[in-house]
Amino acid sequence: MRNNANPRAVAKTAIFVDVCLVDGTQLSGNMFVSAQARLSDMLNDDRQFVPLQMSDGLTLAIAKAAIKHVSLPVAEVAAYRGSDPHKVLGVEPGVSLEELKKAYHRQLMANHPDRIKGFGLSTEYQELGTKATLRINEAYMQLLKTIAAPAA
Repeated sequence: MRNNANPRAVAKTAIFVDVCLVDGTQLSGNMFVSAQARLSDMLNDDRQFVPLQMSDGLTLAIAKAAIKHVSLPVAEVAAYRGSDPHKVLGVEPGVSLEELKKAYHRQLMANHPDRIKGFGLSTEYQELGTKATLRINEAYMQLLKTIAAPAA
């Protein structure tokens, strides 16, 4: 997907990661790689800094020399196979709308088929991501209705 305002822009895939720095600082956010690249390619290229977009939209430039390790969070939704929307999204009953949205986005970032494709995984994994995304969307809509419904 090219940006019409900048014809030289390259399509990027967001990959949600946890970053541990050598000083012990833990950060989570999105790193962006070009459509044909992998996260490991970016971490091993000649650049001295890599951008990390935090959940609040702030983007940090992190020195590669300061990175101890980068890991991909484990998707919790894969372990639960039932239909309880609270368990699918990993939230407690009575969750606030803001917390529900955060949990929804966290689960989507971990399971979205485009993200899985960005890792270079096979179509079988992408299909699993599609099924998980459908479950996440369904659970979110179900809980959203209960939160948005006026108290009788």
